[in-house]
Amino acid sequence: MHPKVKSVVIQISIVLIAAGVIVALNHYVFQIKPEQIKDWVDQFGFWAPFIFLLIFAVRPFTLVPLSIIAISCGIMFGSINGTIYIILGTTLGAFTSFIAMKYFFKELHMKEEGQVNLKALKNDLEEHGFKSVLFIRLIPGLNFDFITYICAKTKVNLLKFLLATFVGTIPGSMMFGFFGSSLLSLKTENLIVLGIILLVMVSLGLIIKKSVGKKYDVDQLKSEIKDLKQSS
Repeated sequence: MHPKVKSVVIQISIVLIAAGVIVALNHYVFQIKPEQIKDWVDQFGFWAPFIFLLIFAVRPFTLVPLSIIAISCGIMFGSINGTIYIILGTTLGAFTSFIAMKYFFKELHMKEEGQVNLKALKNDLEEHGFKSVLFIRLIPGLNFDFITYICAKTKVNLLKFLLATFVGTIPGSMMFGFFGSSLLSLKTENLIVLGIILLVMVSLGLIIKKSVGKKYDVDQLKSEIKDLKQSS
């Protein structure tokens, strides 16, 4: 089996196995029913989605991972509505953090050596704007908030940044929405859709990695972002 194909199969299998384990734990241990979650959300009535959007807006300034909030949104609002709120909330959070990081955070200083790919990304962002942000949002495994930080410290237009983020987060939002909605009750159709979304995401990631490979190495970029984050 080709290494890239093997990697895709492994990643999809891990997510589906994790979903199965969580569903089994809920069925035999926690026994939380979807109706209970729905009843709890219904208590907030009209304001429920807005409460979640507010949580998304302030999340970048906390230590709470985006994935936790997104999966919770899928659990509480279901696969379709959950996905819509995740896309809107993620974009809103990107907006609030972009503004804060652009005007209130320290400048992004890169070393002369060891951050070649970060510099290449920065140049690409300033040269291609929307396309570059869209591509980087579609690559799985890159720190969402730190990418926002890098974008905020470049000359990327805010509107183009938000539009690219909105479009680029659709696959991941769908994954979290369907994953969350599948956790409390095992729905075969949701797991199938989840598997398809994962396949599309990983495939897109591989295609984009190849496309940007002449500009910067994505794997090395992840490592440089991690090092820069630790030193910030």
